[in-house]
Amino acid sequence: MPQNIKLEDSMDSRSYQRERTQQVKDLNNNFDSLNTEPPTFITNENTKALYTYLATQLNQSGYINNTDSSILVSLVINIQALESAYMSLNKRGSVYETGDLIKPNPAVGVITATTAKIISASKQLGFSPQARASLIQLAQVDKEDNAKQIMDLLADE
Repeated sequence: MPQNIKLEDSMDSRSYQRERTQQVKDLNNNFDSLNTEPPTFITNENTKALYTYLATQLNQSGYINNTDSSILVSLVINIQALESAYMSLNKRGSVYETGDLIKPNPAVGVITATTAKIISASKQLGFSPQARASLIQLAQVDKEDNAKQIMDLLADE
């Protein structure tokens, strides 16, 4: 298995790592930065604050741009759903009784689903070392490429 390439711009890192990291940042400069104001449909105050914090941090990293906003929205909404499901789980337990039947708490399924979505979105936004390293592939795009070619590269297939 090939070794993941690190995105690193500290002076302690190797020069080729700093150069590749700068290429990713330069590519992202072609796009607008993430809007730090959460979308209006996010109404939970904690979720709004999380969106603003993460958008600010991601903008400072230089690796993320406005094309990633839907991933960030998905991440914060799933974190909100996870918190809500945990509250239900804590209040009612993993099963509940209705008449003579014992039924599983649907919150368990919500926790499972949202956890997977949170991990996926977090990786896509570069919140893991491996994910940050995979962003280096963006730096391989020729600076002469047009926006359509860049969007094709970013598109999920």
